[in-house]
Amino acid sequence: MNCTFLPDLSALTILMVILLLVRHRHSEQRADAWLLGLFITWVEAVAHTFYAPQGMPGSVLHVTVLTCYLLAGLVFTWAAGDVRLARDNRMLYLALNGLPLLVLTTTYGLNLRVAHAYVVAVALGLVVGPVSSIVLRRNWRYAALSVLAWASIGALVSRGKFREAVYWTLAAVYANAALNFQRRLEARSTGRLAIVTGFSIWALFFVFHPWIVTQAAYTDLASHVWNMQKSLISIGMILVMLEEQAAKSQWLALHDDLTGLPNRRMFATNLNKAIEHSDRRKTSLALVVLDLNGFKKINDSLGHMVGDQVLREVSTTLRKNVRAYDTVARLGGDEFIIVATDMASDSAAQRFADSIRSAIEQPIVVHGQPMMVTASLGIAIYPDDAKDAAKLLRLADQRMYLLKKRPTQATRIEAGSLVAAAIADRALPVHTRPGVASSGPSAKYFSSAS
Repeated sequence: MNCTFLPDLSALTILMVILLLVRHRHSEQRADAWLLGLFITWVEAVAHTFYAPQGMPGSVLHVTVLTCYLLAGLVFTWAAGDVRLARDNRMLYLALNGLPLLVLTTTYGLNLRVAHAYVVAVALGLVVGPVSSIVLRRNWRYAALSVLAWASIGALVSRGKFREAVYWTLAAVYANAALNFQRRLEARSTGRLAIVTGFSIWALFFVFHPWIVTQAAYTDLASHVWNMQKSLISIGMILVMLEEQAAKSQWLALHDDLTGLPNRRMFATNLNKAIEHSDRRKTSLALVVLDLNGFKKINDSLGHMVGDQVLREVSTTLRKNVRAYDTVARLGGDEFIIVATDMASDSAAQRFADSIRSAIEQPIVVHGQPMMVTASLGIAIYPDDAKDAAKLLRLADQRMYLLKKRPTQATRIEAGSLVAAAIADRALPVHTRPGVASSGPSAKYFSSAS
């Protein structure tokens, strides 16, 4: 047993335990794949401690180590995730292309050093590689690269360069994993830097392995660097998980968990920014408060799960019907709010509100059943109606509730067909409705949805 590997093996074990503890708060399937890849790497490190100091390792140990190298590389490549390929297709593609690679590494691990022993691996690769690229990836470029790669492996084997054929192939697997992690992880992530650096070092070591094993003077140094990159990758994965958990906590602090819309806290910040934007550009701003009609009856008659789905559908509708630079937020319950900047005129604000109302009126499908939900809207315009955010919000809220309390509004739920409809008057400017007092020029911005 080679005890010099034990400190590095212990460090890798500790890092895996830490990663496992962090994973309990990080339920992504990707984290499980990372742990699996590191466990396979740990098995390789354990097997390596039993290598003889001199000479070729035993066949069982050699096959175990090379198989672990390959399987870990494939698992990490899958975990990194080529977003251009569906998850199931990606798994099948890697499994199919991993089969000839497994035959190649096993043949070498059995210490077979004759060219004809590798014919099966090369022939299988020349068939599986291009076919899987065309069928699963629908990409002729990948098919051509696969043929070129396996032809190169065959050329190396025919010249007796068995070690180069195996280790350079492993280098390509780990370089692909590094590239996928580079694409997949957040650009500003410190963890990404550690992971990509670690896999790049791993790939380079596979490239130079055939030369390093012939240079006794560099063997010890190479062994230490070899184990260093495993720890580097483990630390990188821990950092990525912690960074993503911090980002998720920050996101939850500013967004509604049910709908994913900004919450009251983020809305307040965005409203102040929108007011500053309007002041700089000397334009108007429309603040629209929207409350669903009869939503309590939907919850009471059809259940809270249906009510939650209604809220999600409404939030999706609102997102689709505002401009990218406008804000849609959920204040709580069934109340939503929209901040629309750069309103050219009062009529533009009214048209915007009408478009929101029309969008809400469209039928939605909840649990496979059609449903119609309507809403009451209250609008306030900055700076015409109010000069600060608090007064603007209070005015829009008051106008919305005034409409909601109108005696002409009623709610009907048809239980049997899961159709819920809140009935309201078609919106007309308030100052034209009998029985509703107008309070100045801004009263024309009252509206409701039916």
